Amino acid sequence: MRFCSGSKRLIFPILALCIFMISGCSSADAAEAGGLPTPFVYQTPIPIERADMTATIWPPLLDTPAALMITRIPGEIGDSNLPAQIVDAHDVVMLLVPEGEFTMGSEAGYPDEVPVHPVWVDSFYIDRLEVTNRQYQDCVEAGACSPPRRADCCTEDPNRAPLWPTYFGNPEYDNYPVIFITWFDANDFCTWRGARLATEAEWEKASRGDDARIYPWGNEEPMPELLNFTWLPGEFEVRPRYATSPVGSYPKGASPYGVLDLAGNVYEWLWDRYDANYYEVSPYENPTGPDTGDFRLTRGGSFFNQAFRNRSANRNNAYIPASSFHFDGGARCASDPPK
Repeated sequence: MRFCSGSKRLIFPILALCIFMISGCSSADAAEAGGLPTPFVYQTPIPIERADMTATIWPPLLDTPAALMITRIPGEIGDSNLPAQIVDAHDVVMLLVPEGEFTMGSEAGYPDEVPVHPVWVDSFYIDRLEVTNRQYQDCVEAGACSPPRRADCCTEDPNRAPLWPTYFGNPEYDNYPVIFITWFDANDFCTWRGARLATEAEWEKASRGDDARIYPWGNEEPMPELLNFTWLPGEFEVRPRYATSPVGSYPKGASPYGVLDLAGNVYEWLWDRYDANYYEVSPYENPTGPDTGDFRLTRGGSFFNQAFRNRSANRNNAYIPASSFHFDGGARCASDPPK
């Protein structure tokens, strides 16, 4: 046929059109599959020297379903006499999160973040900063805490040398977040301080406030000046740290209540046990998680994670043993208002 064997000028455009149509089908299939990141696996990213690629890592997120309207104003009852800030016996600054209703969960995240639902949380205080090496060392020296299970930072890969071989116990890193602690270690530390671990609902409210924001600072896409996280090569002019930062290094990323590092830096152990389907049965007032189970929740993303896992509603979509410890896992304490 002349159409097939004749002019080469016709063949190449047709081939290009076919390739375009095939690739378009593949993209559509990927979109139908959800396009979400795979479940979290603890490992250390390999720093990439190239900066010749650009990509966006933030999917369009809508975390405020119109049907979920705040029905009571946080702080309208019982908070008028509570100070906005307290300092505990160990000189740790804690900030007030006033009582009230907020929207918990996200329809744009992982399957364990639905159904999106309103939750009422009583007033509580939460640490302004993550637990530091120095603070945790005080607990160890007091005999109330076990040392971190490893003293280096920041890898779990046995084939890679740690960036900082001496991290815990080194005064140079006193103001950095403690890592490599189990849930039991975190619970012991908070108990020693006269505090406790925050519940999942308390933590999410402290992070996103009552306006269902995507990140602690709002709905603006993550930027290097807002949190310590990982991004794709060439996305920003600077490279990720691939390691922890001193606590409080990102004041522009503060939550509505002034809490820092609720996104990025290190994950934080919470009180609740983990159940991927818990939101289907969660009570409206002060939920504390399932009564049984060996897995505990962590929240907040880390320096290892890209933006999607640093969202305030992210539950990690992972079963993390309470006895496990990780290079990007730390702690933060909470407490009830003083009586």
